[in-house]
Amino acid sequence: MAKSNNYISVIITAYNRRQYVLDAVKSAIEQSLSRQLYEIIIVKNFHDINIDAFAEEHNVINIYSENKTLSGKILEAIGIARGNILCFLDDDDMFYREKLEYVLNKFNESDNLCYLHNNFTAISSDGKPLAYYNRNPDFNMSSISIRREIINGEAFGNVTKSIDTLIYLYAKESGMELEIDSRELTYYRVTDQSVTHSFTDFNSFVEFSYNSLNIILNSYIQMLSIFHSEETLGILKHKISFTRIRLNIFGGKTAGFKDYLVLLYTPTLESRSYEIKVAIASLFMRKYSAGKLYKNEKMKQEVK
Repeated sequence: MAKSNNYISVIITAYNRRQYVLDAVKSAIEQSLSRQLYEIIIVKNFHDINIDAFAEEHNVINIYSENKTLSGKILEAIGIARGNILCFLDDDDMFYREKLEYVLNKFNESDNLCYLHNNFTAISSDGKPLAYYNRNPDFNMSSISIRREIINGEAFGNVTKSIDTLIYLYAKESGMELEIDSRELTYYRVTDQSVTHSFTDFNSFVEFSYNSLNIILNSYIQMLSIFHSEETLGILKHKISFTRIRLNIFGGKTAGFKDYLVLLYTPTLESRSYEIKVAIASLFMRKYSAGKLYKNEKMKQEVK
């Protein structure tokens, strides 16, 4: 029988950006779940009169941090968190009102559940719904809830990017239960300052994609020393090869023949048919494919 004494710690992280922080905090406060069953922790690298006063007024733990990495800020929050379940919220995202109640009920149903990933609604900078979507089970920190015991602090703090993937792989390697839920419980904001950028022109799209993919590739390589199971390492090696192949489209020259073989024979979280199309494009239609990807991104970021 599942435990009924689960308690949630909501961890909100912000670095330099303060425009949407109050919206994020308010969405965590205005939950259908009783505040007796969860706490809210903000970790940010700046002081702000309005945000700090609001946090104090609403019993929100407010940490000033000079740590530049997301993993470092999360570890600071975990260091003081009381919850055995962690829910993450990026500073520009928001929770649906029923998010935490839904999460707590799910974890109360099963002691073996260690990872819950909910779907999201993409919104623009002014909150209008967008057509953007991503159904990968390791995408978007604000969609992830995890048992605290799953995160290995020492190794966790060594990875600088792709923390959502890192957390997913921790859960995968644990051997416990993971649930990928289709219910939309998070608002995921797409702006020119978010992980998923809104682009003004083709050149900025190419430059951002190239730089971003290189950072992601290095983070995946960092993770290789953390995991040991055949399945988890297979997923990670697949991500490394696919990232190298995607880099080819944007001017990178890191993909080799082995990467194309890895794409076919290792576990994937993406659509295999989509990956094969990208692989073919990276070999024969780079310029055309970059243009098509740009158009696809623009279409996803159009208001519904």
